Amino acid sequence: MTTDHDTYDRQYIATHAEVFTPPVTLDDETPQFGVLPHERTDLWEETAFALVAECGDHDVLMWTAGYLLKSNGRGVWIDKEAAEHDMLFIAVPRANRGTMSDNHFARSGWHRTERLPLQAVSIERSADRVTWQFEEQQFISQPQAQPPLWQARGKIAGLELDLAYRQTGQPLWNWGSFASAAKTERGGYDVFARVNGSIKAGDRTFVIENGQGVREHILVGQAADPIRNLPAPRVMWWLYATKDDISINFFRPGSVDIGTVHAGGREIKFNPAAGKGSISYQTLAHWEDPRSGCHLPVRWRLTMNSPECTVDLDIRCHGRAYEHWTCDAGVRLYCYQLCVCDGIVQFPDGRKVEFSEHLLLNSFNRTILVKKERLDGSQYE
Repeated sequence: MTTDHDTYDRQYIATHAEVFTPPVTLDDETPQFGVLPHERTDLWEETAFALVAECGDHDVLMWTAGYLLKSNGRGVWIDKEAAEHDMLFIAVPRANRGTMSDNHFARSGWHRTERLPLQAVSIERSADRVTWQFEEQQFISQPQAQPPLWQARGKIAGLELDLAYRQTGQPLWNWGSFASAAKTERGGYDVFARVNGSIKAGDRTFVIENGQGVREHILVGQAADPIRNLPAPRVMWWLYATKDDISINFFRPGSVDIGTVHAGGREIKFNPAAGKGSISYQTLAHWEDPRSGCHLPVRWRLTMNSPECTVDLDIRCHGRAYEHWTCDAGVRLYCYQLCVCDGIVQFPDGRKVEFSEHLLLNSFNRTILVKKERLDGSQYE
């Protein structure tokens, strides 16, 4: 049950540096926690979808996920076994781009009274698909389709989803293969996707056409103890944007930075700790959030450089949604931010892809309270 912060970062550095881009299979879409000693460890397994899109005169962001939880190690997730059903949804006027206001949002999940028994989750496999059902919502995987297809359907948090995600580019296996999770305590992928469909909210329907999406399936064992294991300053960042054949991912899992650009069939990695390029991610401005009381970061500069590619983006937030995860050792804030970016992706052959008020999803999570707060400081162990 590691709390070795150096090991936490080293594993992400090593996994990202590997060349590992196999297609997602139907086997990958079934529950994977059996590769871990789940009778004596803590773990979570996540199936998830993210989205940003323009819908008429509004911009929207969605994050929805289902989690299988087991707490047989330290008891990180409190309940011995349980499930979470998560939704964060933002819809704000496009006219608000570049400025922050106290936007409303839809949210469900991670409030203690919303937790589900593990047995309430139904997972079924057929010849061509795997379906995970959490209450009235379905997460449907059809990786054998051409191109691979995932669907988010059903009802949650006053919303009704009917969304199809079609894969673009190659999967990002930033967590490593599921088979390797027995050794590394983590495995899983992200897939960039084009999204079409609809989201109904009462008498409003948001029609999604060519939205930017990410499909994610991740398993993490005892390393998923974010209050104890995450290196100082105990903040994790994750963002993505896509345009044409360009997909950008930036990930700060702890105190190191890793990034990936897909350009057509090419995968370009930025991993400074492994000697691959450089990354700078700077917060430029904050906003006093009247609802959460947080000094919320709302503007950033992301630069990633390598001999193969340069990324330079100015990122501004105009909508946020958040939730609190209560763990045995304290509480973490999870915040999703609807943003636009301006900048370029440039290649040595002279090709330059420009981004102008282009939608981007940013997110962070951080420890905001620990169980053992003391006069001489917070005790994380």
